[in-house]
Amino acid sequence: MIQNMDIPAVDEGMVRLLREGDRKAVNTFVDRYGQFMYHVCYKVLLNTDEAEEATQDAVMKVIQAIENFKLKSSFKAWCYTIAFRTAIDYKRKVRKHVDLEGEYELANEDMADDNIHYDETKQGIQLLMRHLDDESRMVISLFYLEEKNIREVIALTGLTESNVKIKLFRARKEMTKHADKYFEKV
Repeated sequence: MIQNMDIPAVDEGMVRLLREGDRKAVNTFVDRYGQFMYHVCYKVLLNTDEAEEATQDAVMKVIQAIENFKLKSSFKAWCYTIAFRTAIDYKRKVRKHVDLEGEYELANEDMADDNIHYDETKQGIQLLMRHLDDESRMVISLFYLEEKNIREVIALTGLTESNVKIKLFRARKEMTKHADKYFEKV
């Protein structure tokens, strides 16, 4: 068998085993991509419990739709797309409004004492990101919080380079408008 250059051999083997219904392949898939898919869902939903539920749904969708995956594509990008769309659908169905104050308190409980300044800054950025649409929030998160480069953001989102750059520019501009609400002036 000639190996496809776009998908790593490990993923190609896992996809083949998933298509055959191998239970160990399901565990391998969840170990390898579960946390990644959770982060995608969390960036859309901004709620741990909802992100966990959406991730479970997304994982099931990947497994159920594995026959539709084309080996010429990036498996990680395909998983990203399913997780992102599942989170958007979940958000539309379940959420009527966002309780910013409750989310802020939950986030504060998770802060480590030795990283308070870093966490406060990161939390302020996450609160600022609430002013963005879901796709822009994901692009900002990938680029700034997860420190992915433009090419990685393109690979994960399927957006064009110019679209990613425009979304980054517009998102920064929108977040700047609201920065005074979340950061103290020095």
